[in-house]
Amino acid sequence: MSFISPRDSEFKRFYSQEVEMLFSALDCVLHGQHVLYCSSELTSGLNLFQALRQHGLKTRDDLRQQMGEAWYKANILDVNAAAAVEFAAQARRAIPAGTIVVTPAPFSAPNWDQRQYLAFWEKLLRKPVGLVWFNRNWQFSNGCALEFAVAQNAGLPTFDHAGNPLGCREGIELLMAAIVQLEADGFDASTLRENLARLAP
Repeated sequence: MSFISPRDSEFKRFYSQEVEMLFSALDCVLHGQHVLYCSSELTSGLNLFQALRQHGLKTRDDLRQQMGEAWYKANILDVNAAAAVEFAAQARRAIPAGTIVVTPAPFSAPNWDQRQYLAFWEKLLRKPVGLVWFNRNWQFSNGCALEFAVAQNAGLPTFDHAGNPLGCREGIELLMAAIVQLEADGFDASTLRENLARLAP
């Protein structure tokens, strides 16, 4: 039972106002403390490309149209989100107690598009995050590739799924190999190439 039941009001805000509101909520928890960010594939990545190969398709939109939204959510989004949450739990067990671990998987902002989500996570990486871990096969994910480029640009320490150091040169090599593999299979890897270019010295 709740003591207070607010009315269900409709709020209209600009994206920038929503972001500032979210960061003010984070400040209530963090109090200036740095956090560990766990980067993991969500809307793109190896799981998606394997499904595309299996069904003889080339794009995410084609997959959603042919298999339906319910199938896409259950087999791509939900599978990726579960793996991301487990990865964050694994990282939490491996680091000193008390370190706050952030995974983007559970976050939902109705009406945000993909660029708005990416911009929010970039802002988070550049502000309270102190280090970043990258899940297995991160190099196939457009979002993870952007996060790796942001982390390098911001001077953040980066690590692989097991907590081993993941340097810029190694990340570049992994991205290049992923791009070659995807393009050889006829997939569009232009967004991965854009993020690779952000890592150029």
